[in-house]
Amino acid sequence: MKYAIVDIETTGGTRKSRGITEVAVVVSDGQQVVDTWSSLINPFEPIPPRISALTGITDDMVQDAPGFDEVAEELMGKLEDCVFVAHNVGFDYAFLRGHFEAMDISFRRPKLCTVRLSRKAFPGLPRYGLGALCDAMDIPHTDRHRALGDAEATTLLFHKIMASERGQLAVADALKRGTREQWMPQHVPAKEFDVLPDEPGVYWFMDAAGKPLYIGMSIHIQKRVRSHFSGTTASSKRQILMRDMRSLKHELAGSEWMAAIMEDVRIRAHWPPLNRAQKQPRAYRSIVHYIDRQGRNRLAVRAQQGTRGALRTFHSEASARKWLHKQVQDHGLRFDLLGLGALVPEETVSVEEHEARFPEAMQAWKQAPSGWFCERGRTPDERGFIAVREGHVVGYGFVEADDLQGDLSSPEGQERLEALSFGLHPVAPSSTLDARLREEMASNLTWVEARTA
Repeated sequence: MKYAIVDIETTGGTRKSRGITEVAVVVSDGQQVVDTWSSLINPFEPIPPRISALTGITDDMVQDAPGFDEVAEELMGKLEDCVFVAHNVGFDYAFLRGHFEAMDISFRRPKLCTVRLSRKAFPGLPRYGLGALCDAMDIPHTDRHRALGDAEATTLLFHKIMASERGQLAVADALKRGTREQWMPQHVPAKEFDVLPDEPGVYWFMDAAGKPLYIGMSIHIQKRVRSHFSGTTASSKRQILMRDMRSLKHELAGSEWMAAIMEDVRIRAHWPPLNRAQKQPRAYRSIVHYIDRQGRNRLAVRAQQGTRGALRTFHSEASARKWLHKQVQDHGLRFDLLGLGALVPEETVSVEEHEARFPEAMQAWKQAPSGWFCERGRTPDERGFIAVREGHVVGYGFVEADDLQGDLSSPEGQERLEALSFGLHPVAPSSTLDARLREEMASNLTWVEARTA
């Protein structure tokens, strides 16, 4: 078996088609070197001064160097039929794959990470960075932060790993098809993935300081976590996670709706740097009321940020139009005046009838419902409990299943629900949750509406 020990230097970016300034490959049989190759690469963008200070590679050095597309065929030949090996392999592998795929060249190789292998072959060391390992194991390491110098040092480290019994077992285990060692960030202990459940909940990706890089939710936590790293896209988010992630944790939620609430609360409490979707203003599909030039009351679906001035807010155009269809039927209104166009051969409701019925419908739409969701809990003995006040989620938590027995729509049941609402985790107003709330109230069978006196 052949191993290609690879190191790259970059401009510090994460883009697919630019950013590499140097590539080095040392081909080994696991005991000795059989081939060596390296090349400067023109990234076709300025190299930041801080990167030049670190690597010693300047704009002048790469000005006449070939672009990646000019060396891609030769580089692919060096990597052919080899196991891809690197220190922090996720970064180098994803970067090269992104460059190859930008040229419509498929790139898939089995890979090994010498960080993770070193932890298993040489347990108990204080640090596992390349420089620290070379110092601890008397490995010569010249030209640090240059591709060939780092690749040669990594090769000597890999030979020491292969010479140890622990290392050989670690390599064999890592090369098993589908093993988590192939795709997990190298700094994250494998046992943290092993304990992930395939149930609804929230997961956290954290950095070396224990701060969240990203918070997400899923109805299948383990599958969703794996999807962040096992796909084929060399995204900037994935590369940052492969480089900076040090641990992960999870929280069970019991249901998808509870997981969505827990995720939203935690993102807004911590604002992780990779949760860009929640940081950017989001365009929702809102139902708005207006009066046209003929003085007729109309509704329309509009994309707008936030929920201000909206009668209803939805995540999708389809959900918004479905709601409008229901209002036509429930209130005897016209399709065309509710923004649905000429969807029937002939309107069965006159404009006059539409106008006469519209005020009552409008009054119903403006009523902000209150109530509770009594969701599946994390265990058979508990239930997820979500409180809604005047059209907003205001609290969530978990209660004993026995507390939700009986007729919850009865006066006694409503009093019990009100009492359980005290002590819930508070939820601040959220456009994201407001948009989903209407859909949940319409389709979620656990919804219990509060009865007015």
